[in-house]
Amino acid sequence: MGYLSCRAESAISTSNSLTPSSSRNSSHKLEKKPIKIQQFDYSDLEAATNGFSDQKLLGKGSHGYVYKAVLGGRLVAVKKPSRAQAIAPSMASSMASEITNEVDNEIEILSKIQSPRLVNLVGFTNDSKDRLLVVEFMCNGTLYDVIHSGSRPLYWGRRIRLALQTAKAIETLHASNPPVIHRDIKSANVLIDRNYSARLGDFGLAIQGYADDYRLRSTPPAGTMGYLDPCYVTPDNLSTKTDVFSFGILLLEIISGRKAIDVGYSPPSIVDWAVPLIKKGKLMAIYDPRIAPPKDPIVTKQLAVIAAKCVRSCRERRPSMKDVVLWLTGLSKLVPLHSWNGFNNPCLMVETVGRPVETRSSQLNLRSRSVEDGDMDAQMSWRDIKNSRRVYSDLGISSNLMDLMACIDEDSGFRAEANHVRSHSRFSNRFFSSRFVSGKNHELEAK
Repeated sequence: MGYLSCRAESAISTSNSLTPSSSRNSSHKLEKKPIKIQQFDYSDLEAATNGFSDQKLLGKGSHGYVYKAVLGGRLVAVKKPSRAQAIAPSMASSMASEITNEVDNEIEILSKIQSPRLVNLVGFTNDSKDRLLVVEFMCNGTLYDVIHSGSRPLYWGRRIRLALQTAKAIETLHASNPPVIHRDIKSANVLIDRNYSARLGDFGLAIQGYADDYRLRSTPPAGTMGYLDPCYVTPDNLSTKTDVFSFGILLLEIISGRKAIDVGYSPPSIVDWAVPLIKKGKLMAIYDPRIAPPKDPIVTKQLAVIAAKCVRSCRERRPSMKDVVLWLTGLSKLVPLHSWNGFNNPCLMVETVGRPVETRSSQLNLRSRSVEDGDMDAQMSWRDIKNSRRVYSDLGISSNLMDLMACIDEDSGFRAEANHVRSHSRFSNRFFSSRFVSGKNHELEAK
């Protein structure tokens, strides 16, 4: 690593990190922590990426390239905005301005908010004309890759936790003061870290402010086709429920294994395909055919209904991300968390630059590391395992599930499905009690 002198100027931000800290009753409070953001010389980042060589290229986004680099013994990702050269000069100028604004916007937001559920900002170059971003390195790709390109589909325990971790990331943004609306929630913007946990990234389109702020009311709609809220057609329509809709699409993606838009199917839109099936009570039809659906009928039904509620056409009737986190937290306690399809972690050798390589004993200690990272939902507590009836009642199967299963519109078939759930409640109570005890070893081997 002698190629890098790293003459970075350390700049300590006086802004505060806003991180929800969950308690047993699922209430949240904001903890204030100082955020350290570094300023790097452009030449140092250029050297660390071997002149932005293809060998260091991690991927290409809509507005730039991402490279792998080592800074001070730490593996990081360097985001380099793309150049607007292959288009007309008049358009190139406006596009370059747009890219610059997105980079500055990402710096502004991530300098104020930091969370173990986000791809956090490490630093940036002090050259405003050619600004580079340095963010945390996520070595296991994107959620899109995991869902659509993985050689082996994930088990349901892992899928639910990835959905929960993503929901927590969005909740963190919405709970900040003022709220942050991401505007580009999609599986390609959810990255998987070395602990196989989900992190939300790419804040180029994010907006921070309240509904009546001039900036929100004057910013044109933006997002990704397939995930974009149909209600978001003018700046006045922007709200946190815009992100809720996009998350609903992502959750349908996780459940079904289908892309948000796939012209190989009819209808190509995952919403147009899945929601009518859910309303008719044909829930099994939307589950990923590559693996068996969740064994528990309650989990099977709730996952589908949560997704359907998030993509309601009436945004006022969509749940808040706080509600979604509460529901998914309950479900995560009911499904065993297996290892990542039995694979060893490929990141341990490459991401521990400057630190000892982890041993098997440290891998088995991922449970405590997850708690330190703030991912309190990643592992079930022993108290919850021993007291499965308490977990069962906390989820509200007897009453809240009926509200959750309430018809998305006045569809009688959906009400019939809710009645069908009620008939499983007594069986599910016995099933949960026996499975929690037998699932104890799975939790020890998680991750």
